[in-house]
Amino acid sequence: MCSIRGRLARNPLVMSHRLAWRAALVTSLFFVGCGPTPNFEDAVTNSTGQAGARSLSIPVPPGESGRADLLIATLGIQANPTITGPDGWTAVPGFTGFNAAVCQADGQGIACQLTVYYKIADGSETAASFNWGGVRQAAGAVLRFSNVDTNSPIGNARPARGSSETPTAPVITTTRDGSRVLRIVVCELDDAGAFLAGSSALTDEPPTARLNVVSFPDATTDPANGCGPPLSACEGIVRAVGFAVSDARRATASPSGPADWALAYGDQWITASIEIKPPPGP
Repeated sequence: MCSIRGRLARNPLVMSHRLAWRAALVTSLFFVGCGPTPNFEDAVTNSTGQAGARSLSIPVPPGESGRADLLIATLGIQANPTITGPDGWTAVPGFTGFNAAVCQADGQGIACQLTVYYKIADGSETAASFNWGGVRQAAGAVLRFSNVDTNSPIGNARPARGSSETPTAPVITTTRDGSRVLRIVVCELDDAGAFLAGSSALTDEPPTARLNVVSFPDATTDPANGCGPPLSACEGIVRAVGFAVSDARRATASPSGPADWALAYGDQWITASIEIKPPPGP
């Protein structure tokens, strides 16, 4: 939250001249954390379904013509395949795919992986496509943010991983007043799946949740291809991943604090905290 701080020098001369006092009030106010900030515009999700796939194409949400928005394409996938990201997009350092931001291993090997790419929109984008070897379940999203630093939109970024009922995105220290911290979580569901009574794997979301899906639709949303609720009744849940995104504005450059979700039972997970920077100040 931004605040207004002011300091008034009161003396007999100023107090006796009301207009001068008002001028002193206006000129002595300064604003803290009230500058521009990246704004969330829209998000589109897609998933492979229970059968899995070797690729996933995610539509780009539309934006205002001529506006240079930041597009973030992110993929959560079962296991640790080699990922080919969308052409013309840039990988966020540390989130490039194979052996980068990965979940802890279980008896079947590395449980899941998180990949994140970004691009400044030029109006030509229609979809972000990811490809990998082997049939895997995956879920992904493309998010659009306006009012960003178009030359250097990504600041600090950091992953965290664990095996528990509380996936937690890590603390990062933002580098610019007004930055927005994007939080992403991917979790395996081979252990937690049997305990999922609803249509979402991740609950108790942080504030400003943007999306929360699994790697196949529920039957309420997609009767032809979906399954559940409950997710626990779906055969494909043991090969599925949960995937969710939230964000929060930081008024000043400072440590972000953590953000967490809840799982019904402990499982492997990977999270990210990524700084989205506003335009530089004057």
